[in-house]
Amino acid sequence: MDFLTDENFLTALLGAFVGGGFTLVGVWFQTRSSNKAAERAHTRETARQALATITALATYAQRRTYIDHGTFENREEWNHELETQRSTLVSLLALLPDSESKTRSRCMDLLVAIKPWERKVWSEYRIYATSHLAEMGLWLAALARGSKPPKESDVLKEAENRVISLRRAALEYELADLERRAEDYGLDPEEMQRAEGIRAELASPALALPVAQAA
Repeated sequence: MDFLTDENFLTALLGAFVGGGFTLVGVWFQTRSSNKAAERAHTRETARQALATITALATYAQRRTYIDHGTFENREEWNHELETQRSTLVSLLALLPDSESKTRSRCMDLLVAIKPWERKVWSEYRIYATSHLAEMGLWLAALARGSKPPKESDVLKEAENRVISLRRAALEYELADLERRAEDYGLDPEEMQRAEGIRAELASPALALPVAQAA
């Protein structure tokens, strides 16, 4: 039993224990690092899939050429596509880790804000829908790149401003056409009344553009 008191043996034994401990710590750190890398890769891939789904839905909306409020079949067609892609997006967002809860929450709020198409004319409804999709795209693209989340935009206000611009453009086009006809042929009483109505509508507060846009 002299080896139990042998200084060289005890030193070697202590070194073995220490060396083994460092090995275990090294393995633990390596495993932890690998797990974090795998989680980041999975998060980015999930964000890319969600971004692809958003892009597909926005493209689908842009390609629809429904007239005014559309038909019952038109609304059914769009709402079916919306709910199908919404379900996919909800599933993908649920896969994001808790460390990305800010992005997940923001995207869920934007997704819920896209209501089914019911009363609005299609051109205006599409602006509201695609504006929310675009904001979601910014957040998911940042996550896919590994960048910080963007600042939150007032999506509803921006969409409302775009709708006002769209309405003004349509009215200004119609008024310009009436004024050309007035110069060439003259207008009947009904057309003159319509022209005056357009001028009054363009001057109303409801169609006033923000100062930055009007400048």
